[in-house]
Amino acid sequence: MLTKKQLNQVNSVFGVYIKDGLYSLAQSRKNHWMEFFNIFNDKDEWDGVDLNKVSILFTYCVASDRLRKLLVSLQDEYVKKNIRPQQSKIITYTGPLAEKIGLVEMDERYDAVDNKVLIAQLTLKDHLDIIHTYEYAGMHGNVERIQNRLLKFYETGVNWDESKKFLFPDVTPPASTQKPLTKEDYLH
Repeated sequence: MLTKKQLNQVNSVFGVYIKDGLYSLAQSRKNHWMEFFNIFNDKDEWDGVDLNKVSILFTYCVASDRLRKLLVSLQDEYVKKNIRPQQSKIITYTGPLAEKIGLVEMDERYDAVDNKVLIAQLTLKDHLDIIHTYEYAGMHGNVERIQNRLLKFYETGVNWDESKKFLFPDVTPPASTQKPLTKEDYLH
């Protein structure tokens, strides 16, 4: 079992348990953000993977100590860590009373507070591509929801956060946009 210190180490890479016989990878980033990658394997074995060459499926702000059932191994010595810039655009509440949902750009703190508002009010009609592309800023700590999102992508190619339906009740998930990659696909 991973320790709390390991789980909170910035830039550590973890094996992610999705279900028996299916694993993926995640990397912790600054201020509790975690990147989940488009790479899957039937074993939690990742020797030789360079995360700089693997697409990021999504980035969540996480309560990492609540993810002990999800993050099952430390992979720092086997995997080359992602050094690409951390995603800085997020969907969050905007306006003085949080009455609007917009797109903001986080500063170097990667905090969802007091950031540059790029679009003050997102609408389905004008911003569906943004709603499909960027993540909601809320804290994610539900292991089953993360596992289900990864599993759905693995099975269908659809990368979608169901919690966006609470923000945009009429939104539909995007079409399949990527092919799930296995470790074998990656290494060949």
